[in-house]
Amino acid sequence: MNFFSKLKDYHNLLEEILEKKTFSSIAKSLALSMVYKLEIAYKDYARVKVDCVPKDVFFETLLRVIKNYCEHIKIVEPESSQATLLVKNNVNALTNSKERSILLYPTELAMLEAIADIEPKYFFVKKEFEPRQVLQNLLVNGYKQNMVEILKNFNGWSWDIDSHEKMDFVANIVYQNIMMIKNEQFLYDWRMDHEGKKNYLSLLKRSIKSVTENDEYYEILCNLLKMIEDKEDENKVQEELIDLQKCFLKFLEKKIEKVEEKEEITKIIAQLRLFQNLNFAEGKLIKDCKKIDSAFVYTQKMAITKACKLGAMKIVSMDIETNFQIYHYILDTRIIDLEQIKIELNLEEESLLLKVYDKEVFEKQGKITWNGKKKDIAIRKKKQVNIFN
Repeated sequence: MNFFSKLKDYHNLLEEILEKKTFSSIAKSLALSMVYKLEIAYKDYARVKVDCVPKDVFFETLLRVIKNYCEHIKIVEPESSQATLLVKNNVNALTNSKERSILLYPTELAMLEAIADIEPKYFFVKKEFEPRQVLQNLLVNGYKQNMVEILKNFNGWSWDIDSHEKMDFVANIVYQNIMMIKNEQFLYDWRMDHEGKKNYLSLLKRSIKSVTENDEYYEILCNLLKMIEDKEDENKVQEELIDLQKCFLKFLEKKIEKVEEKEEITKIIAQLRLFQNLNFAEGKLIKDCKKIDSAFVYTQKMAITKACKLGAMKIVSMDIETNFQIYHYILDTRIIDLEQIKIELNLEEESLLLKVYDKEVFEKQGKITWNGKKKDIAIRKKKQVNIFN
């Protein structure tokens, strides 16, 4: 039986691994603290991401990397002379895979970044695919950013996104697209397929075509990769990335058309919320990109309308446009569990006052223009109501 499958206490399991390591006591304490924080954050991460790998798979990977690929850990204080390399490279951690060594600042996030970086990652792509190396690098960078997101954006009670964070935006968005098109298990299997037993790129292409009946997303992705390989201007790459995201939204639209189950449409609504909060450029989330906004609004309207028809979400207003405007405002939130969202609706002369709650905790309020009839409102006024059935 797999050693890891016997145990659910990752903290104790890590202690067993660390007993055989020559790490300093500070490094061991930092690793244990990191795992403790990850255990707290993973539940919220899984709710927001929807299609992430099971918790056991995530921690099994993490502990295997520490056990098999980390032999030397050196922790340095930010202001010390020993931090020169970190300052020079503007990073929290540096790794040497050959020596299996890590140099890092004394934070749990830096430790997680180092583990994500030092872990062997394959993402097998057939030699005849061009540009093969660009795709592999993009997936590796996307994976590392996704892994550290658990500590970066989740702290056990909130979901925080820093739009000013420096990152590989293209890699992150493409990786998240693939996770939503397939799931994180697909990316995990691709990353762990050391022998190239499957053509995962071909499987991805086939999955997209089975929904859209065309290769548009795949073709734009290939063109984007070629532009990166040829070191095209940043503006051209960003424009191609915008086209790719419009195409991704078309993929979701086709899925929405075919949805027949409440659980599936609820999942797509969660994906759309995650999508609009992806970092698109420094200081900008996708929802801030005007060139994507109209396509996003159209797709979200389709999803909300379908959710109401299937009974997954309550109809707030019998007027479809008003109903959408209400939900568009409600869903633009960082509440962890969508199904815990409650709203309170108050009618005013030419507007609707919306109050949004996370369970019983007030989250935000706002107004939308309204000139409809009172009878169009389908929920009780001045009373907190769950929006998901």
